[in-house]
Amino acid sequence: MKSNSSFIGKYSKKLPLPLILLLFLFVGAIGLFTLIMHEVLQEREEQVDHHIFQFLSSHVINPSLTPFMKTVTYFASATFLQIAYIILIAFYIILKNWKRALEIAAIGMGGFIVNYFMKLFFHRVRPPDPLIAPLQNFSFPSGHATSAFIFYGLLAYLIWKTDLNRTYKYLTATVLIIFSLLIGFSRVYLRVHYPSDVVAGFCIGFSWLVITISLFTRLKKKADIEEKQEATQPDKV
Repeated sequence: MKSNSSFIGKYSKKLPLPLILLLFLFVGAIGLFTLIMHEVLQEREEQVDHHIFQFLSSHVINPSLTPFMKTVTYFASATFLQIAYIILIAFYIILKNWKRALEIAAIGMGGFIVNYFMKLFFHRVRPPDPLIAPLQNFSFPSGHATSAFIFYGLLAYLIWKTDLNRTYKYLTATVLIIFSLLIGFSRVYLRVHYPSDVVAGFCIGFSWLVITISLFTRLKKKADIEEKQEATQPDKV
């Protein structure tokens, strides 16, 4: 037991701080999603959702703000994201970065499929009296929140991998993440999702992004090592 704890201690000291923080956030996202799933879907504890709706109705919602929220929510709609992903993939194809283009396609399509089947599995009905046309599919988790965090988080990651000044990287990443959170808020404002749907969607989007980026990074490193080994091997006669 002591040897195991000392091994974990030594190993954790070698990990960079950003990676440790990312691991904590990943575990936290999975834990929060599990908690929401248990409390809201199994125990039917919806008081927090209803309290937030009441607060928004009394203090936030007004006719002048609603058109803005409708515009914000559009930027995670299926129509917009399909076009945005095509443009992003085409950009990397033009650069002949086929691996990156494939990664983006897999991350986007995979996130949509995960959210789609989770909606079918949990079968939660949407809130009553929405401020826009009622939607016919299920509510949990929020597809807009999931897709927004995946897409804008992916954009932040791609920008981070460029040669931009670090200050601009931080600024751009912050703006993109805040915008994805605003999209999630717009779904609650418009009463097409419960707040718990949106938080769960953020958890799924963040977790999916971490898993897929980590997986593709490992695969690329492995492929690069294999290519170098093949390049250094003498030609067989």
